[in-house]
Amino acid sequence: MTNKARSRLASLTLLEIAAGIAVGTAATLPASAQGAPPIPNWNGFYTGVHAGYRWGNADFTGNSYVITGGGGISITLPPRNEGYHPDGGIVGGHAGYNFQFAPNWLLGIEGDITWGNGDDTHNTTLSVQSTDGNTYRLNVTSELKLTWQGTVRGRLGYVAGPWLFYGTGGVAFARAEWSELTSLTGPGGFTLAAAASSASKTLTGFAAGAGAEYMIATNWIGRIEYLYENFGGFDVPFGIGQTGHVDVEDVHKIRVGISYRFGP
Repeated sequence: MTNKARSRLASLTLLEIAAGIAVGTAATLPASAQGAPPIPNWNGFYTGVHAGYRWGNADFTGNSYVITGGGGISITLPPRNEGYHPDGGIVGGHAGYNFQFAPNWLLGIEGDITWGNGDDTHNTTLSVQSTDGNTYRLNVTSELKLTWQGTVRGRLGYVAGPWLFYGTGGVAFARAEWSELTSLTGPGGFTLAAAASSASKTLTGFAAGAGAEYMIATNWIGRIEYLYENFGGFDVPFGIGQTGHVDVEDVHKIRVGISYRFGP
């Protein structure tokens, strides 16, 4: 074999060894060194279920008023200012649409409905004096309950691998129910006055929050989400023929859920 042939054979052998080392090295490098992995596809419609816990803060206010009895006697009942916390577990469903762009950003819209039975009850017993000097007992049992809720919200998110981190905000709805039993008893246990009253209303407010989702598989997505909601108030009957006001100021929800995304 000539020196020239030997040189060519040695060069070829070195090239093969170098190529083998390069392939082996690439196989052991992390994904970031080999090039970014493909970004998961979040586009399309999805639907799912969720469960969690809801806690709220509401205020009831009612003015002082006077009850007039037989013989011209009168009893002045004090004003009321009470806080209620209709807390409890929740379950529900949600559905929405995602549009992914740029390509790590996402815009979406989502609607949900949530059922719960959070309530808070106040029991009050007061001794009040009438104008004739007798002592009367006022017994009041009041309850505020939150039942179903719903939201329609926009979402803006950022995709990081299989994770989606997002903020959300929109309009919120809540069903609030109020009920009260009142009795005023005099000396000897006779009932001077009694009343049972109730009221309910679907309140409208706003929702804002944030969450994170994880793409478990191509079409299955897990999530955790926090929402803050604020609603207006409504007038409610109370006492003996009076009208007060309930403000549902703050409602907080934390939920976990799973969604199915339609499409490839």
